[in-house]
Amino acid sequence: MIRRLALGLALSVSTTSWADGLPVDRLYSPYVQPLEKELEYRYIQADGGLQAPDGLHVQKLGFGAAISERVALEAYVIAADTQFSDRIEAVELEARWQLTEQGEYDSDWGLQLEYEQDREGDERELAVSLLAQKDWVSWQGVANASLIHEKQKGLRSELETRLALQARYRYRAALEPGVELFLGEDYQGIGPALYGVVKLAAGRSLRWELAAIAGLDNDSADQAVRLLLEYEFF
Repeated sequence: MIRRLALGLALSVSTTSWADGLPVDRLYSPYVQPLEKELEYRYIQADGGLQAPDGLHVQKLGFGAAISERVALEAYVIAADTQFSDRIEAVELEARWQLTEQGEYDSDWGLQLEYEQDREGDERELAVSLLAQKDWVSWQGVANASLIHEKQKGLRSELETRLALQARYRYRAALEPGVELFLGEDYQGIGPALYGVVKLAAGRSLRWELAAIAGLDNDSADQAVRLLLEYEFF
């Protein structure tokens, strides 16, 4: 069933137009850590192309918690503007479901649902994403394939897709280099990334990610940078 689901979503990626906007964002692992809670901050900046001709800054602040051994929920407030915004523009809710036990198959699988709505309620977005991860001896690969339904007031709704891929070398927990690829409507980008986890007190850690993504064609933003800071605790 899981492989049929993966095949179906992959076919939708190949036959549906790529999603609007800038798809550069964090990539999700399919795993859920029981009893874990987290505070998360994300910052994304881009310039150029169709996505950010005047520059774009997006900030997200969220809280998440595992509510069972396989299900986690997260909520975010979002600020986005051509300059740093001082007010909330949108809210986002996420639910992630770990479909398989780690190591049960060649790849591990998860499913994520996301709902985003702007402050005035004029724009809504619902996304379902298939999450996959595969580990080799010193490498780790992650794939997020998303099917997205967008609705704007006064306009027809759209069905779109996105694909994000990540490969990282597991050098050490505090520093792992990697590369990320993002595909969306009118956007193709690739670039280097760094990841790390710093252990704090018992049951507490700080996860960080930093990536610099370069556009691959004239329609794509010339450059995009994403930063993630996540405080995890039990």
